Amino acid sequence: MSLCAFGTVPPGALSTPAPFKLSVPAAQQDKLTKLVSEAEIAVPSYYNTHADTTNTSSFGLSRDWLVDAQEAWTSGEYSWRAEQQRLNRFPHFRINITTTTTAPNDDEDDNAEDGTESETFDLHFAALFSRSASATPVVLMHGWPGSWIEFGAVLDLLAARYTAETLPYHVVVPSLPDYGLSTRRGELRRPLTMEGAAGAIDGLMAALGFGAGYVAQGGDVGAIVGQVLCAKFEACKALHRECVRLLVLLTPPFMSANATAAVAGIPVTPAEQAQLARSAIWGSKGTAYVSEHGTRPSTIALALSTNPLAMLSWMGEKFIEWSDNRFPLSLNTILSLTSFYWFTNSFGRGLWAYSFETSRIPVPFSSTKPFGYSAYPLEVTAFPKAWAEHLYPNLVLYRTHDKVSQESSGCREETP
Repeated sequence: MSLCAFGTVPPGALSTPAPFKLSVPAAQQDKLTKLVSEAEIAVPSYYNTHADTTNTSSFGLSRDWLVDAQEAWTSGEYSWRAEQQRLNRFPHFRINITTTTTAPNDDEDDNAEDGTESETFDLHFAALFSRSASATPVVLMHGWPGSWIEFGAVLDLLAARYTAETLPYHVVVPSLPDYGLSTRRGELRRPLTMEGAAGAIDGLMAALGFGAGYVAQGGDVGAIVGQVLCAKFEACKALHRECVRLLVLLTPPFMSANATAAVAGIPVTPAEQAQLARSAIWGSKGTAYVSEHGTRPSTIALALSTNPLAMLSWMGEKFIEWSDNRFPLSLNTILSLTSFYWFTNSFGRGLWAYSFETSRIPVPFSSTKPFGYSAYPLEVTAFPKAWAEHLYPNLVLYRTHDKVSQESSGCREETP
């Protein structure tokens, strides 16, 4: 299916992004295969052989799963070339965005004397642009260990349902700053912050001609970036998110004291109570990666960047455990997402979002702009409907989904 018709940048754009095609040199692809084939997998042990049918346990990833993944990655069963061709069906672009943010008084970087500092980003994004004058701009933002690739199914669904003339949205899917193909000129001088990342996304939407208003959607890291967008940037008119992992408001034991007190005694449904119980288990057994990413990002990035199979074991565990085990991600999908991180050398760059020093500080949430939330039954964290209604007077939509599906029949809508 040709998606070229959706690649026309709207006439109101302030800048012209450069068309782009993902192209990993054959030598790099061959090197990846060689590294994977030569990687040694640890001998069987009590811990790596005691996994359930989902291929993980409280001990972590199954050795058998990693052995099978190594075979698929090197035998020809999986092909990055085929994946790259599939991904290139979507219109891709690159654009330079320069932002200005407030700098600390003691900052010695450029322009510190006037209390500001500039940051230049080379952003990658995929998009489906509409030719309808009434189309609503929407930016879709991924998290970790995801990437823009995870929105491919959404883009395909929209392209099948609409033409460029009838598409009711301009859909912009960026690689978040410092993730994947999006880079930053000052990345070796200072870490990125949530406000800095949000400023880059707002700058991207403005450059595309959407400075009058757009809607943000995000999960995981993308949800936090969206929260900052909604609070600090006027052009962001509304926010939808579907995952509260890593947000300021989290389920126990990570909720702030104020949030915990605010929802104390608010009744929840039996299904929500069961999900809260699962979330508590995840909170006690599934969050070691957060501390590692947040406190020792250099160590974990250096260790995992020695070999793609090492990176796969770290990321694959999350793809397995965080997905609905009734509809697990295919091995090919997990290999593609990991390959993308490997080929773009972005694992270490993307850990800024976990930094306890720069990104894990409370960020305000707009109490006036419309807010929507989607809840999934097997998400690792929970956000009961009554809590959402109590904490967010601007909640305009709360939607519960039976499953992650490309079909609208998989969900039902509940509005306050």
